[in-house]
Amino acid sequence: MARTNIGMHDTSHNAWPTYTNTGEYNSITKVASSTSIAFTGSEAGAAFICENVSNVVIHPMNGGDSIPGTSLTADTLYPIAVKQVVIGSSGVVYVLHK
Repeated sequence: MARTNIGMHDTSHNAWPTYTNTGEYNSITKVASSTSIAFTGSEAGAAFICENVSNVVIHPMNGGDSIPGTSLTADTLYPIAVKQVVIGSSGVVYVLHK
């Protein structure tokens, strides 16, 4: 029997499509002041934006030198994979995930 409810809301047939990976980045984690967060596994950080660069240290995913907030420009997208963000008494960073 052919379905006649295509495109209509029908919970018994789960007619609404599920969209995944609709953009380059699909979720965001806000890292507030006085916080240290590690990003691993499915929560790996693919990029970041600093709202406030004060007291911020970014640790890249594949090692190398950490990036102090004083080297960054606020409100700029940095497409650098993030392993950890450490923020002192001030600073705000948004980590973007794929």
